[in-house]
Amino acid sequence: MMAELIKKGRERLIEITGTEPSTIRIPMKKDTFEWYLETSQDLQEALLEGGSQIETHKLRPPPVHWMGQWDWIVRPKKEKNPIREAITAFTDAGKKSRMAAITWQEEGVWKQQLLHAAPEDSLQTMELLAVIWALMEVTGPLNVVTDSLYVAGVVDRIEEAFTREVKNKRLFELLMQLKKATRMRINAYAVIHIRSHKWEEGLGEGNARADKLVSIVQETPLAKHALAKEAHSIFHQNAKGLSKEFKIPLTEAKMLVWACPICSHHNGGQGLGLRVNPRELQSNELWQMDVTHIARFSRLKYVHVSINTYNKFIWATPQVREKAIHVEQHLLSCFAVLGVSKRIKTDNGPAYTSKKIAQFLQTWGVDHIKRIPHSPTRQAIIKRAH
Repeated sequence: MMAELIKKGRERLIEITGTEPSTIRIPMKKDTFEWYLETSQDLQEALLEGGSQIETHKLRPPPVHWMGQWDWIVRPKKEKNPIREAITAFTDAGKKSRMAAITWQEEGVWKQQLLHAAPEDSLQTMELLAVIWALMEVTGPLNVVTDSLYVAGVVDRIEEAFTREVKNKRLFELLMQLKKATRMRINAYAVIHIRSHKWEEGLGEGNARADKLVSIVQETPLAKHALAKEAHSIFHQNAKGLSKEFKIPLTEAKMLVWACPICSHHNGGQGLGLRVNPRELQSNELWQMDVTHIARFSRLKYVHVSINTYNKFIWATPQVREKAIHVEQHLLSCFAVLGVSKRIKTDNGPAYTSKKIAQFLQTWGVDHIKRIPHSPTRQAIIKRAH
């Protein structure tokens, strides 16, 4: 606008006098004028073509003095590029948590601010709310980093834009607050768009911190009794195992087992495996494995069964035979579901004592235990599970 006024003035003066103006006075401060001269090609052409002397100070004529009072020429506070040695604030918003977060680092210490969303807020307006807070509360030179392309675009244009009322009242309210925040700022600011969740170094570190702040979901911890009940419904541990694992009284653990329609029929209501093969120190410490025959399965009547002695979890697969290759197939299925056990206990059947199974277990790093040569006993847990 100023470049057009200067060009029109020069053209009019040439029409009247036939010469270029000797002096052009610009109603602004010198540093502001220098900034405009560096960034506006139109202004450069309007001023530098005629060879006129440029002066920057207030003019005496009343119209120009009136225009100066109304700040009709204002240098924008927004910078196109990130500001060096400025505070960098990272903003984010969570749709589920209904919160917006701002985090920044001062003197090597990370600080943060959480903002609760209004009922009518959307994810985008929450992101915008976080940026407004940063612009208003962080008074020094500021870089604002957001992963919302929409918010970055709004902040980039709001300072020099004319804002008209929109149907979304909440959005219009925030746009007016944003415009006010940019006008009230004394120091410069820059807005930076960053793609979310790409890395956790540099700018990504602050972005990840902001994301974690709005992703936190506070869950009420379950009571030990409820945890034990849920675990038993899946793994069917015995009463003694429940008591030890979840630190509940043995009598309470027995009540849970008695209430289970599956376990209440075993060992007088105490569950599977009471006082047989004490539990190991951790899961997948020791498995027992065997084969049972179910005639009604027809061709797949050889059911290979493995049980984790830690939690009594059972996994069975029907096979066409009970040779070494079928044992391998069963174990691969077990490894996919339960993980790899440290030790496996079996009887002394031909498939389990074969070199093929010995080599297979050695490859997987599993110790093979065969109890009492030529005897199928000492497999109490797996036999009872049959």
